[in-house]
Amino acid sequence: MADKIVAGADFSGAKTVPNDTWLTLARVGDLGMEVMDVRHVGAHALAKEISSTHVSAVGIDCPFSLPKAFIEFLAMKKVKPPYQDWQELAQELVFMPFEEFEELVKQFKKEPKRFCDEKTIVPGISPLHRGNPSMIQMTFQGMRLLAMLNPKNFFVLPFQSSIPFGCAVIEVYPRATLKTLGLTDTGYKSPDKKEQDRVKATRTNMLDGLINLREKKGLTYQKFPRLTVPGKFRHHFVDSDHALDSLIACYATATYIYAPDLFVDALDAENLDVLLEGWIYVPQIAKA
Repeated sequence: MADKIVAGADFSGAKTVPNDTWLTLARVGDLGMEVMDVRHVGAHALAKEISSTHVSAVGIDCPFSLPKAFIEFLAMKKVKPPYQDWQELAQELVFMPFEEFEELVKQFKKEPKRFCDEKTIVPGISPLHRGNPSMIQMTFQGMRLLAMLNPKNFFVLPFQSSIPFGCAVIEVYPRATLKTLGLTDTGYKSPDKKEQDRVKATRTNMLDGLINLREKKGLTYQKFPRLTVPGKFRHHFVDSDHALDSLIACYATATYIYAPDLFVDALDAENLDVLLEGWIYVPQIAKA
């Protein structure tokens, strides 16, 4: 295959500028995936960053949509007919203040999951989750970001059809990807300064496990791309769990390009709710 550029982002909805949104860029081809750059960009600059590089696909770690029950509640509260497609729903949020959205979530009270949240190897959290971590602001800001991407250059799956030479935008879930790969998926995040040596050691082991995946796991993972991380980038992934999540998001995206047959097609789920609620793109182990 011809080399392509892919990206992965660990998205944050926090108001600080820049917030903890990190972006990893990589080249993927017959030799696998090689990291080209890793940046602490902040959510405010993410669209500009991925638009300035000719990427073939980008995976973002945040909910791309809302649970169907809340979508119906939103239409009722806005005194509108049911939303017919995701684009209409996302545009609604573009013109809605966050405070109004947050109040509607509080009125709704429930925290249902989407169909796709129950279909990953590690179940996803509801996009309306109000505990720790709060998903409300991340979901709101993430959907607004997606709605404002140039439709001439980007198509958001599974909601929009592919376009020639366009960039596919997919929802990814780093923890589920790690679980699929048989790697540690917990214990690498902690704000406690006393825990930093431990979590950095865990991240180092995770990074090495990802790099040596094909060598250490035998034939099970031979369809996954070989990962190369130049030495000058390693410290980012060891020092920051957000940077490491962006790498895992990028690896899932690279796998989507490198071995698309490792992914379940959203429409194969035989649930049309995915066209409003979205789909989480997590690679599967190839069957013998």
